[in-house]
Amino acid sequence: MRSIKGLSIRRFIWIPVGLRYMIVAVFFFSLMSLMAKLVASTIPTGQIVLFRSGVGAILGYWWVRMVGIPLWGINKKLLIIRGLTGFGALMCFFWTLITLPLAEATVLFYTSPCLAAVIAAILLRESLSIYTITGLLACIIGVICVVQPEFIFSGVAHEQHLPSVAVGLLGALLAALAFVSVRKLRQTDHASVIVFYFSFVSIFACIPFVVVDAAAPSSLEWLVLIGVGVATHIAQVFLTRSLHREQTSKAMGISYVQILFAAGWGILIFGNYPNVLSVIGMILVAGGSITAASRR
Repeated sequence: MRSIKGLSIRRFIWIPVGLRYMIVAVFFFSLMSLMAKLVASTIPTGQIVLFRSGVGAILGYWWVRMVGIPLWGINKKLLIIRGLTGFGALMCFFWTLITLPLAEATVLFYTSPCLAAVIAAILLRESLSIYTITGLLACIIGVICVVQPEFIFSGVAHEQHLPSVAVGLLGALLAALAFVSVRKLRQTDHASVIVFYFSFVSIFACIPFVVVDAAAPSSLEWLVLIGVGVATHIAQVFLTRSLHREQTSKAMGISYVQILFAAGWGILIFGNYPNVLSVIGMILVAGGSITAASRR
């Protein structure tokens, strides 16, 4: 028993450090998703993102000063773009948590690596290989299995909200753009600066949404909202470090562990047991995105 345990530990240690960073990142992303889901029905989406961004900006500022590097970075234009795309992705994801189970909202969001491969083909004129096309088709079929529209799965589907699905896929598209920008920024800017910009830009982007719709959190909701900010900041730090050390395809491939975390939280906390079709869909989305990203 001791030898088996020791072997497992050694295997984990020999995982490249960039991938270990990603495993830590997705665990904290799953905690963020869980806490956001807990307050999503009573606290407006913009307000959740504002709290998350405010806490993240404070922690990010402190960390940049601790490291002793320039706060405002070098490639300011791309840093702002990364912040705006990340903000949009987060808004979309939190909004889907209101009407979709945690695992299904997460799997829609995690079509982003496959979308990134397609975006690269369009914007960067990279060729679409058979692997990319196969991965994209697997993602499409997987999303259909997760959403289960009644006109296809008559008598099998559980009720879903197609607008939430559309918003979830929009969030995945914005996340794909954010991932590409982070990978590009590694050439010019420190990971801590990239994380700080994400939160800093998001604060200003949130203001119009909060002015229109805001709520007074209870004492417990205050704690949960602060937890959302802390968990997201830790996740962003490890995500950015992972993308600095590993190829995007490898890092995003291991990130699909979050689907397992989300399914686990959904079962333990909310009693959301995915049916067989949903599980098949999750596997197809994960496998398709990994194939498309790693074989671009």
